[in-house]
Amino acid sequence: MNSFEEYLNQILQNIDASAETKRELYEEFFDHLEQLRRSYVTDGVQDADAIKLSIADFGGSELVGGLINKVVSPYRKWLQALSWFVFTSYVLIVVYQLFLTQTRLILRSIGQPHPNLTPFQSILLYANGYQNYNFDTWFFNLFGNVLLFVPLGFLLPILFAKARRFSTTIFWTMLASLTIELTQLGTRLGSFDVDDLILNVLGGAIGYAVWLMAVMGWRITLQKLRPAIK
Repeated sequence: MNSFEEYLNQILQNIDASAETKRELYEEFFDHLEQLRRSYVTDGVQDADAIKLSIADFGGSELVGGLINKVVSPYRKWLQALSWFVFTSYVLIVVYQLFLTQTRLILRSIGQPHPNLTPFQSILLYANGYQNYNFDTWFFNLFGNVLLFVPLGFLLPILFAKARRFSTTIFWTMLASLTIELTQLGTRLGSFDVDDLILNVLGGAIGYAVWLMAVMGWRITLQKLRPAIK
């Protein structure tokens, strides 16, 4: 273990943050230290002395860790609590909209349409025949099924580290959509439509893309934070 690694590990021990955040901080700060070291070496300083000077410029490990905690920890805890609140509210809204509205109960009493197992059949039906439906019906069956699952694709990577892989988020989005479709079929509160699965997964993918952009914004913030910690 070189001096930079030992120094950064001491800093990270003083930080109350997730493993993912610590990894990102490590990579960002290591890169900054390397830039300082190369700058000193270019000026003619021996490598061992350049490492020591770079660490001295960066600051004591306890001081740096404390400063990062003031920036990261309060917001992380607040955002985590807010994310769970939003996620719980989102689940309750989805359950209500898909199972408990008066429209759903009426549909149950008048019979259940045949399930659609042909991909894109319903999508093309609504897309090409929009003039045959009122706006609410047309919009919900096309865009509503997408928008309904955007929050899921965004929240899963925030709440669960394993969902930070695209394939994992898509898997859980598909599983949630399939569970809803089968439950609607079993309770006669809706019909099974494979196109709903396609649109729901698309919504989850869009939500995941929004989360990725948020992560990129966070990394840019970390880069701006580095000079302030010196």
